[in-house]
Parts: sequence; structure tokens; C-alpha cells
Amino acid sequence: MTEIAQRPAVVAADGVKVHFGAVKALDGVDLAILPGECVGLVGHNGAGKSTIVNVINGGLGAHEGTVSYSGQTGQGIGFARAHGVRCVFQELSLSPNLTVVENTRIMHSELTGWNWRAKALGIIRAKLDEIFPGHHIDAKSTVGALSIAERQMVEIAITFADVTEAPKLVILDEPTSSLDAGLAKQLMDYVRNFVASGGSVLLISHILGEILSTSDRI
Repeated sequence: MTEIAQRPAVVAADGVKVHFGAVKALDGVDLAILPGECVGLVGHNGAGKSTIVNVINGGLGAHEGTVSYSGQTGQGIGFARAHGVRCVFQELSLSPNLTVVENTRIMHSELTGWNWRAKALGIIRAKLDEIFPGHHIDAKSTVGALSIAERQMVEIAITFADVTEAPKLVILDEPTSSLDAGLAKQLMDYVRNFVASGGSVLLISHILGEILSTSDRI
């Protein structure tokens, strides 16, 4: 067995069922995401992609089945985040009246102390430069002054940011929906590097070229 195969899954859903009234959104789903792999998640609208994502990130409890994180069973957003799970949703969640730096602080409560703004500024600038070189985004500006593409870039950078520890699993839900081809390529290049360094990604996209070029399995 390879070293990766011997390590516990970052997230493992086992027999997960979720229903909304008579509608079965998930009917016994098994999904394990290992360290150092990108899993592509595809399917038509209504297939259950968002539901399994919300179960994995702790926002939705399974009606049946279990979800474990690095071998520890639990549920809830706090539990999932404590085990390194982070998400970038298609519907962006940044506060438009706050600056990029302030939004970074909201997402990373570990940024504390009298000089947290300087710390947050350094972290988000470095991550934007790493993922989207040549971006020209002013991290001191309010999010409302940014274009939709820039907002998506900021949310991606905040999610991947390493404050006290790097994320173990990043869920990307249509992450290039507002990006042009050049920015999308930069992001996919970064995802491949992140995975090569041992991180894990769950990639949801209707752009099959991104899925096929970036995912280890689908």
C-alpha cells in the first residue's frame, strides 16, 4: 500500500442519507477523500452535490449514516472546521461593507491581538500573490468596491490562507464561475500544487476540462 492509502481519510461519509420531506436528496452515500488527492464531483442540478457538501462541512446533519474527520466521528460546522475543512461556495459570503483584511479576520478568528490587522494584511496579500500572481487587488479596500471576479479571488485566497495551520480539505463549489480563462488556469495550477503538497480538494464544476485536468478521480 502507498503512504497515502495507509493514512486515514480527511473526511469519510458512510451510508449518509438526507431527505427533505418525501424527497431523498442523498440515499446511502459513501464518499472518502484521502490526503493528497483532488476528487471531482459532477452531476446534474438536483443530483445531491450541494447536499453532500453541506453534510461534509457540518452545515447539515445526516438523517442516517456517519461522517468522520481523520477517523473522528462528529458533526457541526465547528467540528468540521476544527478538523481542517473549509469551503468556497458559489454564492459568495464576504461582507461587502468590510475591507478584505476585515473579512479575513471574520473567517480566521485566530487573528487576534493589537496588531491583527497587520497580520491579516500580510497573510491575505501573500496568499493572493501565490494563487493569482499579478492580481492588483488592494487588500485594504472594501469588498463592495471590488468586481465579482475579484471578490471570488479574495474568498478563495481567504479560504486557503494559513493562519495557525493549513486547511486539510478545501471544498470548491464552481470556483471559476466568475473568473476568466487566465485566472481559472492560475487557480487550477494552485490546486494541483496544494494537492501535491498533501492537501485535499473536493472540486465541483460543470466545466469538465477543469475536472479532467485537475482531479485524481471523479
